[in-house]
Amino acid sequence: MVDVLQILTQFASDNGHQLLDRGNGEFVFQFNARLKDGTKRTQIVWIWIIQGRAFGKDCLFFSSRVGTFTPTVDLYSITKDTGKAIYSNLTIVHDTDSDGNPCESLVVQASPILEYLNADELTLILREVGQLADYIEGNYFHKETY
Repeated sequence: MVDVLQILTQFASDNGHQLLDRGNGEFVFQFNARLKDGTKRTQIVWIWIIQGRAFGKDCLFFSSRVGTFTPTVDLYSITKDTGKAIYSNLTIVHDTDSDGNPCESLVVQASPILEYLNADELTLILREVGQLADYIEGNYFHKETY
């Protein structure tokens, strides 16, 4: 089985990103990207190990918020755009906003079975979740939300 902390630490270090190990198999990964116009964007991906999630097998769960779901969100276009994903998907989850009020959030997530993962696939999935979430956030919510 892969050493998740070691792989995430190395990937963050090699690529100028940040990693927070919260303990108990929970991590916060911050992508830092510089765009062509010189502006910077960040995207947070939460990662945690969930025991027994997939038919009794442990999974590595990735989740990155995109924005708050409202009836005006163009879910049709967003869903079409997320169809190009290889490992991740888009869902709507019950959440709370920054003021602690209940809301529903659009989230990009992936949940591969941990024992089948290798280092290359782990970083590919992490990159896909972060980049897809950032793309949707920037193109459909037009701001740096999460």
